[in-house]
Amino acid sequence: MIGTLGNKIVFEVSDDYVLTFQNISREISGRWTDHEVMGVKPKPEFLGPGNQTINMPITLSAALGVKPRAVMETVEEMVENGEAEYLVIGTRPVGKNPFRLTGSSETWDRVYSKGELAKATMTITLEEYT
Repeated sequence: MIGTLGNKIVFEVSDDYVLTFQNISREISGRWTDHEVMGVKPKPEFLGPGNQTINMPITLSAALGVKPRAVMETVEEMVENGEAEYLVIGTRPVGKNPFRLTGSSETWDRVYSKGELAKATMTITLEEYT
């Protein structure tokens, strides 16, 4: 097992099943404000940490044992229900808090006869939930 997003999405590699991500990007930021003062430069004030965000591209391929539509429907349900889950890579959680699924985008790369989706690329967008 490579990792999990809650208990609904398990990233793993075996002889007959490959569900992984690639080029995951994570953004960590701080929150700042500027106070305007007449005659001098603005005075910055640190307000605290910002919410972390993650973009996670995933390739879904029937040739690798994955049912692309099933995974996409699971993600769609998680996004539309406002679910927040811990993202775990290896044995360590990413960040200190769960992440809410704020969106996903899909590219249907290969569709066979009768509309069977054989390969798709999906990007999941996550934002820290505190």
